[in-house]
Amino acid sequence: MLTRTRWRVVEEPCEPAAARARWAAAADAGATGAVTSWGAGIGGRRHLRLYWEVDGDGAVPEGEDLAEENWTPYWRQSLSTAVVTPRVALVPAWEEGVPPVAFVLRFDPGMAFGAGDHPTTRLCLGVLDDLANRGGLPERALDVGTGTGVLALAVASMGASEVDALDIDPFGYAACRRNARLNGLEGRVRPLLRSLDLLDDTYPLVMANLVVGQLETLGPGLRERAEPGGLLLLSGFDEDAEGRVRDAVLRGAAVLDRRREEGWVALLARHPE
Repeated sequence: MLTRTRWRVVEEPCEPAAARARWAAAADAGATGAVTSWGAGIGGRRHLRLYWEVDGDGAVPEGEDLAEENWTPYWRQSLSTAVVTPRVALVPAWEEGVPPVAFVLRFDPGMAFGAGDHPTTRLCLGVLDDLANRGGLPERALDVGTGTGVLALAVASMGASEVDALDIDPFGYAACRRNARLNGLEGRVRPLLRSLDLLDDTYPLVMANLVVGQLETLGPGLRERAEPGGLLLLSGFDEDAEGRVRDAVLRGAAVLDRRREEGWVALLARHPE
């Protein structure tokens, strides 16, 4: 298959106190992203992974090579247009026709997680659509574990002016960037190849559609990234794991909306003031 993006990865031992300075120095030298082992939820390790995108022009350090393959032929056989709410449709990039809905999100999954066809994605999009319809969607948002960027693209399409789309996978970063361009949202969606602990900003809306183990690991960081009185939208877990997510992430947050589909759950909560 044809290669889409190529990456050079350098992993080095690093203690938490030194990670930000190392990332800043690497960024000055042209690195695209950085992920800490603890920020990625890998127990028992103290390492920093630095990513350089290899474009044939700039110099990159010695390290491991990764290549993003073009998986479009595979996806053509398994994905089709889906109307996920009365106002939102997910349309694969190769589909020609579009449904008559307010928000059409074109996407190409590439090698990233998140083809938009899971109940948790539908639940989150329903919550976001209702927020936008009631005029309650904030101007700024963070999407943690963005994958293909579907939730980030939706929030931007619905009116948010600044959406940071965070992922620790270079292929997710590449897919989100590609899909932002596909939807004309480059100025609103900013893909970030970084672990949550290397992010400083706070947001009036923080979204995380992740498996329960990741939500538990990232719980403190998710709360820290939410502004006082801001919104937290969480999914990726089933009813049996809901209590674990509430304990790990929603400490003191008031649940405003709970939705369920096929045993999966999405929660919208307001962070304490």
